[in-house]
Amino acid sequence: MGRSSTRATKQDKKNIQNTNYLRGVEYLLDNKQDQAMDRFIAYLNSKDPTFESGLALGNLFRKRGEVDKAISLHEKMASDPHLEESEHELSQLELARDFISAGLLDRAEQILEELVEIPRQRGNAASLLVKVYEVEHDFDRAISVALKYREVLGPAFDGQLSQYYCQKAEHLRLDGQRQEALSAYKSALGIFKKSVRARLEYAGMLIEDGQLKEAYEQIKECTLLDPQSGLLCFEYVRRCFPNKADPNYRFALEDLIHRTHSAAAMVELVGVTEQNSSVEDAEAMLLTFLREKPNLKLFSALMGLRSHSSDPATRDAIMQLKSFVDAQVAGNSRFACHNCGFESKMMFWQCPSCRKWDALKPRIGLDGD
Repeated sequence: MGRSSTRATKQDKKNIQNTNYLRGVEYLLDNKQDQAMDRFIAYLNSKDPTFESGLALGNLFRKRGEVDKAISLHEKMASDPHLEESEHELSQLELARDFISAGLLDRAEQILEELVEIPRQRGNAASLLVKVYEVEHDFDRAISVALKYREVLGPAFDGQLSQYYCQKAEHLRLDGQRQEALSAYKSALGIFKKSVRARLEYAGMLIEDGQLKEAYEQIKECTLLDPQSGLLCFEYVRRCFPNKADPNYRFALEDLIHRTHSAAAMVELVGVTEQNSSVEDAEAMLLTFLREKPNLKLFSALMGLRSHSSDPATRDAIMQLKSFVDAQVAGNSRFACHNCGFESKMMFWQCPSCRKWDALKPRIGLDGD
């Protein structure tokens, strides 16, 4: 009877574990992440404790926002004398992640400065240490650490390192240190030649210094690196040509449209054509653009042109409809994060939601660019 009772108890416990695990998977498939996390935590709590399950449980606590529980668990694991040396190091690494999530950056920094000296933990520790300095906005130290451990961080980290140089350059420019800022942008491009941000902001400084030709070359390079950068590049192209009647401005817009298919550039080119040629030529061009790229901005521009040749009653109706379309366009977000889906009317080089660098891109499509 005793043996049967023990087996029954073990079986009941195992059934509860399996139920929690299966329900967690079911919730995860249904995109119910909070419920799934509750089930997985219950599953890990009901298992016989192991090092791996302890780490997983702590990570779930941290992701759910219960950082105090994660810290308590990982501290207990890190001080366990029965752990192997590698397990102790992994516990310390997770504890550093907990401290970063909790905003206890000095404690995380202290742990990571020790772990980064251990070869097998150097890559993860260096990445987290750089993150600590990034959160503190200490970009000089972030750059220093990233350069020191650039080999273990790998080529994929070069884009982020380039962003740190751009952040530094921006601060220098605001402080009036223009030469130092230009040097920082050049360092950013030396680290990562494909940096659209570094080229555009560097071009912006060249425009301020009157070096319009050199600035335009940097902008053209951006359109080659990222065909989705048309909306960003368009603003800088306009600054390169203060005289809108300049034939070179028309050529620059045509080149930008050819490379990026930017709706904003198309609307601008139609406006230039209307001023320098005729409404009929502008409308013919706009209709061609609309056939190739259905877009609300282009449709609004077409209604603006059609209103010129209409009788007063029709003109009022067209302009009223145009105001509705313009309000729709103005209310839409212009940029979206391809990592988490965050949307914004402003451009951020680091997503405010998921904190990923260079994740926001101009929205493309009917109500985008």
